[in-house]
Amino acid sequence: MSRSRSVFIDKTVLDLNYVPQKLLHRDGEANFLSSLFRFIVDAPYEMSQRALIIGGVGSGKTALAQRFGLNLMEEAKRRRVRAEYVHVNCRESRGSLFMALQRAVKRLRPQFPDRGYSSNELLDTLMRILDEEDTQLVLCLDEVDALIEREGGDAIYNLCRVQEERLDGPRRLSLIFISKSSEAFRDLDRSTLSTLQRNVIRMPEYTMAQLSGIVASRAEMAFRPGAMPPEIIDFIGELAASESGDARYAIDLLHGSGMYADSSHSQEVLPEHVRKAAAGIFQPIRPEEIRGLSRHEQLALLGIARFFLHSREAKATTGEAETSYRVVCEEYGEEPRGHTQFWKYLNALSGLGAISAELNASEKGRTQLIGLPRMPAEELERRMVEILGRG
Repeated sequence: MSRSRSVFIDKTVLDLNYVPQKLLHRDGEANFLSSLFRFIVDAPYEMSQRALIIGGVGSGKTALAQRFGLNLMEEAKRRRVRAEYVHVNCRESRGSLFMALQRAVKRLRPQFPDRGYSSNELLDTLMRILDEEDTQLVLCLDEVDALIEREGGDAIYNLCRVQEERLDGPRRLSLIFISKSSEAFRDLDRSTLSTLQRNVIRMPEYTMAQLSGIVASRAEMAFRPGAMPPEIIDFIGELAASESGDARYAIDLLHGSGMYADSSHSQEVLPEHVRKAAAGIFQPIRPEEIRGLSRHEQLALLGIARFFLHSREAKATTGEAETSYRVVCEEYGEEPRGHTQFWKYLNALSGLGAISAELNASEKGRTQLIGLPRMPAEELERRMVEILGRG
């Protein structure tokens, strides 16, 4: 008996790291970002620039910056101008300026040693390498709020000031910051904040029609003709629109529904395949993001999973979640942190999308309710045990 054909012809275009040649429905934002940094090829070394990209999950922030970076380097090469673009995710770098700068330095000098420098020394080293290479660098710090949360505004201040201190030298370092919200920047030094406020690119939520267009574009490249019917494209667009216009979620659904179609030997994607994908998507948190959490953030997440594993309730109070966290700490031989620190863990997990957290007002007062909206507790508990070990 012959095997049925796959509905896919190219899965790579559904990878979250794939950067399309053109970002649909983001022409204005792309043109503005390019105009801000046009001087790099038109008048190299004459100035530096800073820009801030703000938008929700799945609004295209990262793809916008990465597409800009690829286009910039292609144009610089064509014009025979020396320029580099380096993209660093600050959350994956654990909110450490040192780790973020280390990745930038290693992009330019792959054999550079891992240790032996402070973050300030590493920043000076980066500028020296740019001098030695006679090049310009656009450094993009994605999820920069993680950096500010850990190191405060000084990290941004130092990055912004390092070029200004070189008054007589060529301008070499420009910066792009990406964040879900402008709230992370409100406590920055006023002069630093004023320069960022001039160059803010806000990414609105995608509408259902726009999401359907994005899904159709990816489906055309990823699926066999006829394997992804138009009504399925609209179905996926509708589901993604209900998730705050999240294009990343739409692409996850597109990939997952195709996988379920293949597993059932179907020649086309059916509505049931989309529903199965929607129920099974672990999104937006990914395994590498869990591993990037601190140990006590991981323990808190395991505690929350354990609570829901043994509870029929849809929500947990902060007190119930903290009690479960303390039990897990005892199991793993760790001293539990205090209530204030635990509250910070919840905020970090909520910001990552691993949990939901909402304030609830009742006769007894206001309390924070914790939910686990996107992943079965049993599956999350299994993942956390694998990462933490069995205690």
